This record gives sequence, C-alpha cells and structure tokens, in this order.
Amino acid sequence: MKKYFFLFLFSSVIGINAQPDKKVEDGLFKVNALLPGVSYELGLAETSTLNFEAIIGFAINGGSDRDTEFGIYPGLQAEYRNYVNMDRRLRKNKNISGNSGNYISFLNQFQFGTPLIGDLEFTSDYFYNVAAVYGIQRTRPKGFYWGVSFGPAIFIDNFSTDPGILVDARLGWVIGGRKK
Repeated sequence: MKKYFFLFLFSSVIGINAQPDKKVEDGLFKVNALLPGVSYELGLAETSTLNFEAIIGFAINGGSDRDTEFGIYPGLQAEYRNYVNMDRRLRKNKNISGNSGNYISFLNQFQFGTPLIGDLEFTSDYFYNVAAVYGIQRTRPKGFYWGVSFGPAIFIDNFSTDPGILVDARLGWVIGGRKK
C-alpha cells in the first residue's frame, strides 16, 4: 500500500511541475502615475494572474462659503485576473508582452477614510469595493502601459452597502521583467 501511495505522490508532483508554457509574465512590477502607486502582477497559470496594488488617493472639498479641505488617503487592491484573448492575439501576431490582453477579474479595493496628510476626514473610517470587471491592459515595448476596467460592484463603508458600476483606469510604466 505504501508503494502505491508514494507512486501516486510522485506522479502528482510531476504533474504539477509539468505545466504548459505560460502566456502571462511570471511577475511584473508596475509604477502607476494616474493614481500614484505601485503594483505587482504575479503569473499563476497559463493565463491567470494575481495583481496586488498599493495606491495613494487624493480628495479636495471646498467652496466660496467654506474653507477648503484636502486629504491624501492610502489604499490597497487585490485582484484575480484571467486573460481571455491571449491565443487570439498570438494568432494575429499581436503583442502579449507585459500581459497585453483583455481579462475578466474579481477585484477587491480597500481605502482608509482618515487622511495621512490633510484635514478632510470622511464620515466613514474605511471604504471597500468588490467587483466583477472586464479589463483591457496594453504594454508598449519601452514599458509604458495603460489599462481600464469596469463592471458591476458593491460599495461598502461604515454606514451603507450600495450597488453600482466600478470604473478603474491605470497609466504608468512596467519596470523590468517583461518577455521580449
């Protein structure tokens, strides 16, 4: 019985290591300019990645009859992506370097309501968004990238839970690590 167990265990390990060539990058470090921050996209399987992001948000509130207040807020994002058109892009001789492709994803965003810098305090201590989105990401040969995603979401804070549409845009640079 032990012999069969070890044979099964050995064949399982070989099966796990014998994955087909991945079409996504093993890892991409990105610097975001539109919404300042950094992200790391980790390649999991042939067309799946995990994207982790730390961002800095900015808000300002003012008017002619009141003082102007501002705040700089930290935020985190985690996202599971599955790229859906890599094979089609390859057949058409299009670039997939830097995970250039269209994807569907499950996205989680968290932002604190208390500013790191500034005096604009939100009523809520936190904001949390969860969404199922469709996204597009393109990376140019020199590392410049842009991306946009959108889809149905649920927006949660201390006091309410509201459905809506999430729209997320990114603009920045991939720092090293791209396939040629």
